[in-house]
Amino acid sequence: MRAMKVGLNTWTGSLAGIAAGAILAGCSTNPLTGRSQLMVVPESMAISQSAAAYTSMMGGLSKKKQVETGTPRAENLRKITDRLIAQAVRFRPDSAKWNWEVQLINDPKTVNAFCMAGGKMAMYTGLIEKLKASDDEIAQVMGHEIGHALANHTQERMSIAYSTGIGTELVAIALGAQGNTAALMQVAAVTAIQLPNSRESESEADQIGIELAARAGYDPAAAVTLWEKMGKLSEGKAPPEFLSTHPSPEHRASRLKELGAKVQPFYAAAKSAQPGESPHFLNAGEGANERVVTRAGEMTREEYAAKVAKEGETLTFLSEPFERFKRGDTLLDCRVQCALAYSRRKGDWKRLHDQQLWRDLAVSVLQAGYLSDYSYFMLAEAAKGMGLKDAAPKYYQRALEAGRDYGCADDCDGFEVQKRARAALALR
Repeated sequence: MRAMKVGLNTWTGSLAGIAAGAILAGCSTNPLTGRSQLMVVPESMAISQSAAAYTSMMGGLSKKKQVETGTPRAENLRKITDRLIAQAVRFRPDSAKWNWEVQLINDPKTVNAFCMAGGKMAMYTGLIEKLKASDDEIAQVMGHEIGHALANHTQERMSIAYSTGIGTELVAIALGAQGNTAALMQVAAVTAIQLPNSRESESEADQIGIELAARAGYDPAAAVTLWEKMGKLSEGKAPPEFLSTHPSPEHRASRLKELGAKVQPFYAAAKSAQPGESPHFLNAGEGANERVVTRAGEMTREEYAAKVAKEGETLTFLSEPFERFKRGDTLLDCRVQCALAYSRRKGDWKRLHDQQLWRDLAVSVLQAGYLSDYSYFMLAEAAKGMGLKDAAPKYYQRALEAGRDYGCADDCDGFEVQKRARAALALR
């Protein structure tokens, strides 16, 4: 991303706050993917400082007249991206609150796109022109980028930078200096999207992005043609900027074909469905602070997020265990190997329960996989909240049975698990 190149030697300022954060930092499990990630930088800070960096970047490009607005291809990019965001919110309802924005950067030599934390996005015109990208292929690019944001990859890369060599160098430079930590964080947000993604991150963005695109009505086969075009463009010359930050995992083409086959039914359903009733999520204008315009009769973003959160759908790579849960067939049998995952996740279960985020609660318990009466109780509560009348009593009964040997005792987050499970079964 030539327009965003910032040398690390310009990073001057106090890192006291970052150092303090590093002391308290640890790994957390991503609720969307189930993967453990190093998170030194809080998501709220990653989002706020990404927004500030994005505003600064777009301001500079606007002065150079490189932000393209009002043209057919700019409006087409907005249309495609808005449809993708509506699907993203389906699986991360909290992202409805993000101040989503997309811009088309007029730079015909640059083949790239990005999505920062909190939904700040851009595509370079070189990607459209050099690849002769179709709408389906543009959707695959933007779906992939949105996948990075949903899975907190910017936050993760910022955290890695602080806790490895880059962070060590910065601390050494900045010790004793007085500076602006917020400004440093903005540089970190920019640098994070310049760093190459890990193989895990790329695989996650692939599987999330291709499904978002399919559900939005864009052909999953375009993911394969897109990467074939990228490969041809790099033959005998320096690879496009996109490939430098999105290195191709092994067997990517075959993997994309496999993923495409799995999400093909969503694409077919979207193509045959009536136009959806999802609201518009993108900002109304260029400014990052301009709010979304809600049209007459259109659901608000909050109403839409609340609606889709109750639908009980999961991403395809989580669907098999989730369908077993909905049938009441989930059996938990993992103890020692799952104890760490349980300890990391269970702290969120009460919050998810209090907020009645039943799907997210069930997914979190399933991903932990830990055998305890508390785990089964939370599955029962999630099933009850989702209206799964046959599944809920099965999990309440398993909670009672698990309590004989694997009770949570005094570590139940204030829930009287055994008492409440018996009461729920007695009410049947």
